[in-house]
Amino acid sequence: MGTVADESLDGATGVAILKLKNLRILVVSDVSAETVFGGAERMLHHHIRALHDAGAKVSVLTRQPTSDADILIKLVHGIDEHRLRFSGDKGRKGLLQLRKEANIWWQMHQEFDVVIAEQPFVMWALMKAGCKLPRLQVCHSFAFEEYATRHGLDWSFYHRLVVSGMRKLEATVYQSAQSHLVLSNFMQQRLQNFFNIPASQINIAAGGIDGFDLPWDQHEKMRQTHWGEEVALPTIITLRNLVPRTGVDLLVQAAAIVHIDRPDVRWHVLGNGALLEPLKQLRDTLNMHKVIKFSGFLPEKEVQQKLWSADVFMLPTRSLEGFGLVTLEANVLGLPVIATPVGANPEVVPWHPLNRIADHATPESLAKTVLAYLDTLPNFKERQKLASETEEHFSWQKHDHALTAAVNALT
Repeated sequence: MGTVADESLDGATGVAILKLKNLRILVVSDVSAETVFGGAERMLHHHIRALHDAGAKVSVLTRQPTSDADILIKLVHGIDEHRLRFSGDKGRKGLLQLRKEANIWWQMHQEFDVVIAEQPFVMWALMKAGCKLPRLQVCHSFAFEEYATRHGLDWSFYHRLVVSGMRKLEATVYQSAQSHLVLSNFMQQRLQNFFNIPASQINIAAGGIDGFDLPWDQHEKMRQTHWGEEVALPTIITLRNLVPRTGVDLLVQAAAIVHIDRPDVRWHVLGNGALLEPLKQLRDTLNMHKVIKFSGFLPEKEVQQKLWSADVFMLPTRSLEGFGLVTLEANVLGLPVIATPVGANPEVVPWHPLNRIADHATPESLAKTVLAYLDTLPNFKERQKLASETEEHFSWQKHDHALTAAVNALT
């Protein structure tokens, strides 16, 4: 087994970074690290980078993102990403397929020292295949809760059975791990409450964010590019997966309330999901089609440009915000955040005085917070300061140290 050889200081932050020289680590995930689509992929990508930078020999095991995807690809730094064949079925048939494929794969790949699991399903299949290596289990949110929120409007006995089965599967995975990593005190408490995980087994490490070399001298030009004739109007933006838990319906209703007193405010929703068309219908019903625009999925660079050129970011979470990396993504672009008091938002969002937490997760409360904030929007220099302070406060080096220390403890 590889060992931790030494500890060095990161020159920029002074944070001690443990070295995991030659430790053979298998990172297990339900998503691929090939392309970043959301928070899960972003955390996976950064964990792989941190482990590689610490000197570990890293491999990734996931499931095929599509049924015709390659079963072995090369990631950055020459890291192998192995993919179990997967039809895409999210029910019992899919689980049985993962179990079968994991059994075949594990018989040929038992050369690892430690496992780091980012999500539960592929890890469950690997456990069924006989993997009993020391494991750090990462937990961003619970899959059974995510599923429940997606089917809240068509809830049935079948859905109740599925949630029960998923919760038992997750209990098996989480309770069998020797150590856990979460991003917030909120998720630590939920691990304890739902699965009786001792606090001594849970490591808390806030997420990090990469800074940007922002051309602030071109900020007005960028606003003109993205907002055109509406460049002088206050712009509120969000970036969300359009599912019930993210609460974009609250934003749409809040916009209608704000519009009564401030018809000049414009709203932009970035992101895609099952509720895209219903949300558009809600917008049109409220006669807000000229005020709220849905852009759907956009390339990451364009997303960053639109966020940077807006005035306020809204995080209207209805439930299950395990950390909220999007808060940091907005702040590091100099964009203040208005959020609902849900999940880890009250823990994360108030880190900076330019951010705001609404009193309640309701359209009325969000609208009240927006109306009070519009008269005190941060100026150019304040936004520059917010960006630089975010990059410093949420450096990845702090998170990396917690990750490598937890891995080192397993060895």
